[in-house]
Amino acid sequence: MRPDELGAEIRRLRLERGWTLGEFARRAGTSAPAVHRYEAGWRRFEIATLAKLAAALGLRLDVRLVSPPRTTGDRPSALRVAERFRRLFWDRRLDPRDLRRHPSWIVQRVLELGSLDDVRSLVRYYGRADFLSLVQDARFESPRTRAFWEAMLKEEGRPCTREYSRREADACWMP
Repeated sequence: MRPDELGAEIRRLRLERGWTLGEFARRAGTSAPAVHRYEAGWRRFEIATLAKLAAALGLRLDVRLVSPPRTTGDRPSALRVAERFRRLFWDRRLDPRDLRRHPSWIVQRVLELGSLDDVRSLVRYYGRADFLSLVQDARFESPRTRAFWEAMLKEEGRPCTREYSRREADACWMP
């Protein structure tokens, strides 16, 4: 079900019961603006809020993943990927061959400074398994970036592979 369809269904069920936004929000334990956002087809769903809305309506929330992740095609060329990332490598001219010669350096820089679309480009270029292996071996400067990728690797069931010294062990992603 698309977000706008889900929102319309929530609204229909609320109105069928004769509830105002405020009354429905009170019954669900959330705010009227939150209910309005969901009814309007808001795309930033929170499972906990959806569960509250469903419970207030006397329904059970049933979340199913029914489609594989979207892919945007074949592996991009090294030239195309290097052109995309040049803005992130202001201190050195990025050569397309660097993607194979220095993949750890490329991945680290893109994960520290790039956008979500840049990360998607890395995954398409290196492939999911190789990308995750490169992330496992990365040494991040930013504690926030390290914490984020630590959580992502944990979700993937990937252990930290860099434990050379006490300092690096403390910075290791897995406890």
